Amino acid sequence: MRQFPARYLFLLVLLCVALPAWAGSGVKGRAAWRGELVPGLRVSAYRQIDDIPLGKVLAVSEPTALDGTYQLELPPGSYVLVARSFSGEPKPGDYFCYYSGSPIQVQAGHYTNVGFNLIRVPVEPAPRKAQRSGLQGEISYQGELLEKVYLYVYRDTKSGFKGPAYNIVPVEKGKFRLRLPPGDYYLLARKRLAGGRYGPVAIGDYFNFYYGNPVHLEKGTIRSIHLETITRLSNLEQGEDELPFQGVRGRVLGADGAPVAGLYVFAYRHPKMTGTPDFFSAATDAEGRFALRLPPSGRYYLLARQSFGGPAAEGELYGKYSRNSEHRVELTEANPVREVEIHVQPISAR
Repeated sequence: MRQFPARYLFLLVLLCVALPAWAGSGVKGRAAWRGELVPGLRVSAYRQIDDIPLGKVLAVSEPTALDGTYQLELPPGSYVLVARSFSGEPKPGDYFCYYSGSPIQVQAGHYTNVGFNLIRVPVEPAPRKAQRSGLQGEISYQGELLEKVYLYVYRDTKSGFKGPAYNIVPVEKGKFRLRLPPGDYYLLARKRLAGGRYGPVAIGDYFNFYYGNPVHLEKGTIRSIHLETITRLSNLEQGEDELPFQGVRGRVLGADGAPVAGLYVFAYRHPKMTGTPDFFSAATDAEGRFALRLPPSGRYYLLARQSFGGPAAEGELYGKYSRNSEHRVELTEANPVREVEIHVQPISAR
């Protein structure tokens, strides 16, 4: 009987040992419309928001199953995600969702859980001629006008739709009208149950990205927009905590060393730490604790404050990470987690 060469056996053993390092990664989850799981959709991954209207797709999933589930293989990295039931131009009744938590991070050997809360493409009137260009329309939730909501108008995607917009329009009774110069615009709607124009979208808040973004507005034209909002649902996001944590976590403390609840930790990629933060945490809990997921292998500059948008106001609790003069932490592949404390005090006392 012919013996199996020892060198081949050695290579086979090496292959078996190496296989775990090649474990798959990507995103997975479910898609639903008003609580009903939807089959037949495809999830598309893009490198950045601007690639969506250009059709620069990195990867597309197989159609969602009968129970609305999907899985999309992706290498580790950062991605913008869209779920839709159509290819080409949308038609009324088609399903659509831009995942407003984009960009999402995919870690090696793991699948990030991403749920899609869908809308159906509405019937909208054709553009009409007018002396001045602008937009008019409605903001709704499940077929009913949504009151006390904000319409955010952005000229580009550079901010990732965080922080100040080109225009923020209070929409008191669900209908809006505004003049705008000709150009391209991105439209979003947000209504935070806690109130305010700025801050993260929490469970139960109303929000959405207009399915027809970017909106092209020509001179002397009025565009009619129907922007349907959704709510952030925790049951579509189950599984997020299964991913190994990587980023910064710790506590925010007052000048007396006591924990401070209700503050946000901002992480910037640049040392000036001004403008819209690149990443921000949920509000600190009663023990002052926070956890901010961040991409590995990077330098981040940290501060904590009470509110979003504009310079810190007098009396606002505010403070920078102070273990070094640069207010900086560094994450690496070997050390992807940092534990920190950030001390804050009222801005008038600084």
